[in-house]
Amino acid sequence: MKTPLFVLSLLVAAATITGTAQAVQTTTLRFTGDIQGGTCHLDASDLGRTIELPPVKVSDFDSTTWTGLKTFNLTANCDSDIRNVTFTFDGTPDSVAPERFANVGGTVRGIATVIQSRIGGTGSNIPANGNPTARSRTIPTTAGRAVIPMAAHYIKVGTVTKGNLITPARVTITYN
Repeated sequence: MKTPLFVLSLLVAAATITGTAQAVQTTTLRFTGDIQGGTCHLDASDLGRTIELPPVKVSDFDSTTWTGLKTFNLTANCDSDIRNVTFTFDGTPDSVAPERFANVGGTVRGIATVIQSRIGGTGSNIPANGNPTARSRTIPTTAGRAVIPMAAHYIKVGTVTKGNLITPARVTITYN
């Protein structure tokens, strides 16, 4: 009897498949990465910046406790995912009026410095001796920038003498 060619082909194929054992191996791939949040930095023009208060006279304090207001802005440039920037101010409190920033190294006596935020056009004093929350102001970013309007002025804290004023203050930014 003749075996049909088709059946013979199937038998040969089956013998070949069952006679060849294959090892099967599987694995799991693990992918890792790190998606970092954006950053902010103070504008280059604000780094090491000197704010010059206007010249005033000793006699200007005869009828007022403060004078010489100077307005300015501080700017943080941020990546697009940053929504808020907090500016925190730190400096040496005046020994007579510790809520004011001390004249450190200047020759004038009886004068300290008031530093203000001017958010919404209204001055709000930043206390030199306050806790970090009191010394901080949070500004939302707009188009990758957070701009805080500021001001500073002289304030009488004793008998005023002529001389120069030097008041260092540090600004630290945090953001989210």
